[in-house]
Amino acid sequence: IEYWNKSEIDQGFTDIIMKVIGTPYHFGNLIVSDIKKVDNDYYRIHNIWFYGDSTYMFKFNVYAKKEVNSYKLFNSYFVLKPKLLHFQTDNFDYYYPQNFSFNIQKAKQSAEFYSKISSLYGNTDKRKIIYIVGANLDEANRIIGFDHSSINSANPFAGTSINCQNFMILSGREDHFHEIAHSVLSSIFPKAHMLFHEGIATYYGGNVDRKLSDFIVELKGVIKNKPNIDLSNIQDIDKNLNDGKFCNYYFIGAIFIDFAIKIGGPKKVLALLQYAVNDPYTFEDAKSAIQRELGIEKNQIDSFIKKYVQDYVIN
Repeated sequence: IEYWNKSEIDQGFTDIIMKVIGTPYHFGNLIVSDIKKVDNDYYRIHNIWFYGDSTYMFKFNVYAKKEVNSYKLFNSYFVLKPKLLHFQTDNFDYYYPQNFSFNIQKAKQSAEFYSKISSLYGNTDKRKIIYIVGANLDEANRIIGFDHSSINSANPFAGTSINCQNFMILSGREDHFHEIAHSVLSSIFPKAHMLFHEGIATYYGGNVDRKLSDFIVELKGVIKNKPNIDLSNIQDIDKNLNDGKFCNYYFIGAIFIDFAIKIGGPKKVLALLQYAVNDPYTFEDAKSAIQRELGIEKNQIDSFIKKYVQDYVIN
């Protein structure tokens, strides 16, 4: 913070990269691989940070500029922002490359969706959303400084969000409802279980290019071919389904959100989000919330999911 520039701090920003990594640099291995002057004002500092055996690796750029008697650090986003195009609607500030074909209608629909979710789940404070959109997530990531990260994807449907001082969404599309749901709910329910956070975001916005109905169709086939599969083992659901896809547990969460809405509407979803858990990543805590709020015993979760999938009507 001591070396960050005052202009960004005044706007509520410090190091965006570290917010994404989620770990102070000194807990891993930080290598400054290159420093290059890119114009009359800025030096670009290229860095490699990795943890453990280097499979968890990030390559990123931070900028530096001399101000009065000392150099100050800048986020890539702020250095590149003057070269981006901008569209503002409601509390959304969109930034995108000049060669990107921006869809204003989709952007407005995103702002409307934000308002709808806020109304349903009691959000009275609209956050400022900085929405960076490009041809895909990789291009959006480059705008905030990443050459490589654990959330890289060339898929135009992929996206991510950064719960930093001002909420940021990065995506290959203007209407990424999954991440918009996070932008509303992560701030008002910071201690809710991740199964429900990801479940509600997936219920409303799918995950990448899959919708809940797509997952239901896939899971029907799995249950038919593997009737003994244990779907209550949520932490190993990706490995057990063995479909080559990730984040299947997001859809398991969406099934419980769907059921909650059917039996009690948004109030029942709020009960899940407000349920006190010791660890938002331990699925045993999620099962306790499901038992208490949805009336599904822990030893009945597998049979509940299978019956729910079999009975689910695809519109």
